[in-house]
Amino acid sequence: METGVGGAGIQHSESTLTAPADTALAAWTAILDVLEMAVGAAERTLKDPLGPLSAAPQTGVEPHAEKRWQPPVLPGPLPAVARRRALALSAAQERVAKRLEEARLDVAKQLQAVSSVPGVGDPAGAVYLDVNG
Repeated sequence: METGVGGAGIQHSESTLTAPADTALAAWTAILDVLEMAVGAAERTLKDPLGPLSAAPQTGVEPHAEKRWQPPVLPGPLPAVARRRALALSAAQERVAKRLEEARLDVAKQLQAVSSVPGVGDPAGAVYLDVNG
């Protein structure tokens, strides 16, 4: 079975593992799957910040709230066969975190530029004054 970030996954044979090792590897595989999906979601957000909001409205599709991430309960030490995958995931997380920080700084610069324009964000004042009335 091959899994991993960017196709640079690991291979392992299920038949060579013991029952506790199978359980630990399965648990770690599930954890790595979730973390890889999160990296993929962050990459998609960087490519299309509005995501589904930028597409034409679809009838019958309700937006769903994202659940706050909770760290998993670790099933023990990372099995050696999952090490390469975990290292690839860590590198992918670092790359995405750097790109997210760059995007955040870019947005901060844009907000600063917009807020420096006179009248933007100021409450609207009266346009006409009725002096006769």
